[in-house]
Amino acid sequence: MADIQLLLAGDGNREALASVVAEHHTPLTDDEFQEADLHIVDESSFPKYRAAIEAYKHRADPVFCPVILVRRERSRARVDLPDIDAAEQPLVVNDIVTAPIDTQALFRTIVNLLARRRRTEDLVEDLREQNNELRRFRNAVEHAGHAILITNTNGIIEYVNPAFEELTGFSADEAIGRTPRILKSGEQGEQFYERLWDTICRGEVWTSEIVNERKSGERFIINQTIAPIQDADGTIQGFVGMQDEITGRRLREQQLTVFHRILRHNLRNNGTTISGRADILSELVEDDDALGHLETIKANVQSLLDISEKAHHVQELLADSLTNDVERELEDVLSDITDGLAAAYPDAEFVVESGSEPPTIDAKVVPALQELIENGIKHSDASAPRVDVRTERNGSTATVTIADNGPGIPDQERRVIEAADEKPLEHGSGLGLWFAYWLISYVGGDIDIQTDGDGTRIAVTIPVR
Repeated sequence: MADIQLLLAGDGNREALASVVAEHHTPLTDDEFQEADLHIVDESSFPKYRAAIEAYKHRADPVFCPVILVRRERSRARVDLPDIDAAEQPLVVNDIVTAPIDTQALFRTIVNLLARRRRTEDLVEDLREQNNELRRFRNAVEHAGHAILITNTNGIIEYVNPAFEELTGFSADEAIGRTPRILKSGEQGEQFYERLWDTICRGEVWTSEIVNERKSGERFIINQTIAPIQDADGTIQGFVGMQDEITGRRLREQQLTVFHRILRHNLRNNGTTISGRADILSELVEDDDALGHLETIKANVQSLLDISEKAHHVQELLADSLTNDVERELEDVLSDITDGLAAAYPDAEFVVESGSEPPTIDAKVVPALQELIENGIKHSDASAPRVDVRTERNGSTATVTIADNGPGIPDQERRVIEAADEKPLEHGSGLGLWFAYWLISYVGGDIDIQTDGDGTRIAVTIPVR
């Protein structure tokens, strides 16, 4: 039901029309103007309420506020209304009915006008929600940690966020109205930019690493994604670019690669030389104590060589695993791992208990599970090494529990992995646990290690697909 105010002269007229309106709506008969869903005003009262009606319509605009004018057939009163095409919006009077009033015609008019009002209210609500979403989006973009810029279809910058200003050194005023070429470093040729432009103009997303130049002339490396902004029909309205600086990460990767190559090369060459000289000395020395020292030297050198090879192997496995984007059934994974280890360690026992709903997992974690299960056997001092593997699904995650009957992981190793940090006075001695931790963390999983007198229990929780 709608609230309809009756602005009619004479109590009798108001009461008579109120009884008619009350059949379907709520009549308001107060003499003072009120905000209502619809107003009915007669000719004689119109001059009195006109200013209030106009003010209300302008306040409520763009919501439609209908007004019906009641005019008598032979009335001498005159109400001057502007032509619809020439009038300023919103119009003061939206429809006219003639007295004596035809009830059915009046209700048809009221229904049509109220329906129009509801449509405008719905449109206004939609517009308000869109504005709220736009404000939330702008607020998110303004506070995003990524540098973001928006251009028109000609590549002219129309917006940059504060992170862009901080990253590039160009203020919004300096960037807007220009093209992203203000960041061009010369490292990429014209063909690079032609491929970029061709890709995004086809409606596709472009992602690449690129060397840009700040306002100061300093060069920096970014990971850049550019996507077209399309309307409901798929027409491109502009482009949005997001940039993350990776200069420090790229330099660290280069440094680690160089250090790894040099250290592995030197360790292998110098270690082999030391082992060879130790072998020669072993043939020349007859003193048992001296021979014992030489064997210790050889054992430690071999340990260093083994660590170097394992580090290289771990690096290769990580590189292969992180590019592996396939899914596998967890039950099949554990079966393959334990079957392979059973052949390699015939004295060991493997027991696998799977839940009723075998989940599908990211195959990146398979080498991590292999490492953790094999560790339970390799480092066992039991006469009959045993590893129990149990799986349990909990909604969107699965937990793989690996329990062995070995001596347990040293507290220092466990603390380092759980803290995910190595310190000068507290660090792990091996790479296997780190390798497993990196892969599990990469897919959004978690690892929990518990050790007691009965062995080690490792719970690996990973997302399921």
